[in-house]
Amino acid sequence: MFNIFKKDNTEKEGNHPSIIAVACLLIHSAKIDENYTDKEKKIIKEAVIEMGANTEEIDGIIRDAEEKEKDSNQILDFTREIKNIDEEDKKIIIEAL
Repeated sequence: MFNIFKKDNTEKEGNHPSIIAVACLLIHSAKIDENYTDKEKKIIKEAVIEMGANTEEIDGIIRDAEEKEKDSNQILDFTREIKNIDEEDKKIIIEAL
């Protein structure tokens, strides 16, 4: 498993803002056709785990990401977060998908 989202003193590994941002974008993409299925949710969970999310916290991460995506009227904040990570970590995100 890759762990591109390093642990720091203030955040749990599984709740790193970049992981939430990636999950929000994936959820947003899955909802574009207005049919967000359990199969899509499973794919998103697997991708986020592959990127380094803590397996025990994945349901909470997805729940948080769904809530943030629902409350957001644009995806700019999520894309800005991901844009600020280094190129090697972006490659890992793409490979996980």
